[in-house]
Amino acid sequence: SHSSKASKQPRKRCTNIDECEEMSEERELDANAQIPFKTTPEGVRYRDTQPGSESETAVTKGDVVNMKYRVMRLGKRSSDNLSGEASSVFSLGYGEDDDTTNDVLTAKVGGGELVKAIDSALIGLRPGGIRRLFVVPELGWKKINASCTAASNNALNTGMASAGGLDALGQAVVPLAQVVDNDACIEETKLPQPRNFGARRRLARRYDEGLLVEIELIKNLGKIN
Repeated sequence: SHSSKASKQPRKRCTNIDECEEMSEERELDANAQIPFKTTPEGVRYRDTQPGSESETAVTKGDVVNMKYRVMRLGKRSSDNLSGEASSVFSLGYGEDDDTTNDVLTAKVGGGELVKAIDSALIGLRPGGIRRLFVVPELGWKKINASCTAASNNALNTGMASAGGLDALGQAVVPLAQVVDNDACIEETKLPQPRNFGARRRLARRYDEGLLVEIELIKNLGKIN
């Protein structure tokens, strides 16, 4: 019979500080893999991993909300882009990224403040709920203009059709040598945004991949003029 040691997969060794940071922060998402996913009218795939309170008001366009979030890179075992392994790119509200557990992002839904995927996926979520969504680059942190096409920035990700944006080994598709050239293609005005240099550097390496975002809705403040 095989020993338990023989059945264990060897842990991959990290070769630079970014890889080491990501591997140390990997979290398993398989526990929610059985929950069916849904799709917003804009085509954003999501899964509710924690339902919101039925006594609270669901988010509609124009509402101002307080939320916490995690933006994560998908691991190679993610079969549906919403489960498997994930490692943090940047976050807010969990004390993981030069922030505190009291921090929230306040933004208006449907007002052009948020990246398109999050703007779309917040609709219908109730306070207390946690929603996990798959963000393709074009609905996330990649600018869409003539100078930021897949051909011009040498990225392997060709956009919506590729969905995952990871190669066969689950590695980043944006080579490090091209990060400097690609900085001009990163969306730096839409929320959420990384708040420190390390997080910004991680996003610069990952923005042209499909990313996993987990939103925890803290409060729906309703329509505020």
